Amino acid sequence: MGTNRVKYRLRSTESQTSVNTDTFINVQLQGTERLLPTGEINEVVDSGVVFNNERQSTTKYRIIGTVKPIMSNVLFNYGGANSWLTFDGDEFKDDPYSNEDIGTTGLTFPQSYTEHLKEKDGWFGYYDPNFVSTGACDFVTMEPQKRRFSMERDVLNNNLKNWELTVTYPWSADTTHFLVRGTTAGLKIVGMDSVNIGGRWVIVFSTPVKHNLNTGDRVRIEGLLLPAFDGDYRVIRTGLDDGTNMEYYFSVNIGYHPGSLIIQPVNSGLEVTFDTRMKRLVAGQESTYYLRLFKKITTVNANINNGIIENDDYEIYPTAFAKTIYRDEVSQFVVNEDIEVKDLTDNLDRPLSEIYITFIKTKGGYFTDIKSGLECGMVEGVSSDGYWDSDMPDIRAIHNDVGQITGTPPPTAPQQNPFESPLPLEANVSVNADYFYGDLVEYNRFECLEYVLSEVGHRFNTESRENISVYVPPYPAGPRLEGYFYLPHHRIKIRDFSNYVEQGDENTFGIPGYAEDLGDGRWLWRDLLDIGINDGQYTTLNYPFLNGAHYLYQNLCLPLRRQDPFGRYGLYYGDKGNDGGNPPINFTSPPFDIVGRGTANQYTVNLSEDVC
Repeated sequence: MGTNRVKYRLRSTESQTSVNTDTFINVQLQGTERLLPTGEINEVVDSGVVFNNERQSTTKYRIIGTVKPIMSNVLFNYGGANSWLTFDGDEFKDDPYSNEDIGTTGLTFPQSYTEHLKEKDGWFGYYDPNFVSTGACDFVTMEPQKRRFSMERDVLNNNLKNWELTVTYPWSADTTHFLVRGTTAGLKIVGMDSVNIGGRWVIVFSTPVKHNLNTGDRVRIEGLLLPAFDGDYRVIRTGLDDGTNMEYYFSVNIGYHPGSLIIQPVNSGLEVTFDTRMKRLVAGQESTYYLRLFKKITTVNANINNGIIENDDYEIYPTAFAKTIYRDEVSQFVVNEDIEVKDLTDNLDRPLSEIYITFIKTKGGYFTDIKSGLECGMVEGVSSDGYWDSDMPDIRAIHNDVGQITGTPPPTAPQQNPFESPLPLEANVSVNADYFYGDLVEYNRFECLEYVLSEVGHRFNTESRENISVYVPPYPAGPRLEGYFYLPHHRIKIRDFSNYVEQGDENTFGIPGYAEDLGDGRWLWRDLLDIGINDGQYTTLNYPFLNGAHYLYQNLCLPLRRQDPFGRYGLYYGDKGNDGGNPPINFTSPPFDIVGRGTANQYTVNLSEDVC
């Protein structure tokens, strides 16, 4: 590669009198840098201190995580494609190896589904009966199929979302629900009985959710039939005689003879319910009970949707080469918007210490409305024979109302739903809602601490199972009211409160605005700890800080459970007969849903991850 040569002819070569002259261009050169003045260095900056100050003051969070689905289609449809009636077809009832004409030999319908219905990796289905002609042994899952539960979009159903995801935080509280508010405020007591402890007959109470009592605690009982028995008592035992249900039963030293009535009955129209309440006492201070409401969180982009996180501010996609032990695909989720918690406070007006990843099942044109309820105990007064509170929002008993079966069924066919569905907390949960029910908690001002007594669950069923009301000869179709439920809210702790309660008075400096005023000149509170500081906690709260934001990584499991696998709530469609209980169970004609099998609790759980 060559270069151009430029030759300049000097003026002095033109004549002997010519001289060379200089040429000047008026260009001013300026710089913005200055030399540091000489002298001593005044300050040494510690990069670690600067980093920590920025870390503690930043309120911006970025969320990423994985979700492991633990699901099954054990409650599959009666009619339609890949259902119970599929096994009534000739291709299943006839022997493919027989030379006889179709219909001359084969299986009955019960023999057919007993023979062909299989379970593989937790999913129910059948092997394609046309394997002789096709040469393939394909396993076909029953409806609802795995694709309808997948965390990804359903490509065979207009690419609809199966699940929605949002981020929420404890925003407010519902203190008016009958579980926590009656003629006397407190947690509702739903049952009572007599128990002999140490040769003395005393009273045992049951609560629909965990009572958070231990032996020796003080509890206030109000609303008994005889006001003289209302008062404060010491808990002498939790649980029943066999040591079970310790979280839902407790006994106090009230002399109670079997057959007598102490609990106050209140007429509520069509039924008689109890309005007896309990409150745990700490140093004479009553606990309060309420349902927390979770609201969608704000993002750093306040110019869009008023800063509230939107329905498309996330992505869910399959994680490469990752499956559960049941061979279900593990998915990863990313919240695309940065979360901002600077101006947010919780339901107690404290700075946020926790946020929640909330999953919401979509209907997808296939499932029923998503209803919410509480995880309640299997206790007298909630699900026992002789008593059923239709107002109790038990997630295992909630269903959709159905009509009377039409047609001419035989006497053994199931009739209308044997009991009315309990009233749910939310009748139609949608990601478009402004807030959601989160849990039921107890709070005591003397402890400055919330205890979760019950979590909210979301319940749904397939339209095919729940809305069938026509008898299909020769077997009844349903309705099959048992559905699925899951826990939607998954906590992410972003700050820790101190393990110690601080006390101050009017002369104390630095009392936070969320401190509890006891009304006698004392204020109580727990300090909000810096990230990475341990104040006696089991584990130290610590997470990465980079690029001016906190990074939260969550590894979640999302189990999908059936409501009534053992037929204790009257929803299981099985061969139990009408045992005279309440609610009666009269689903007596096959084919029956798969019955549950109880297993012992023989596993252990690590409280923290192993670190190498």
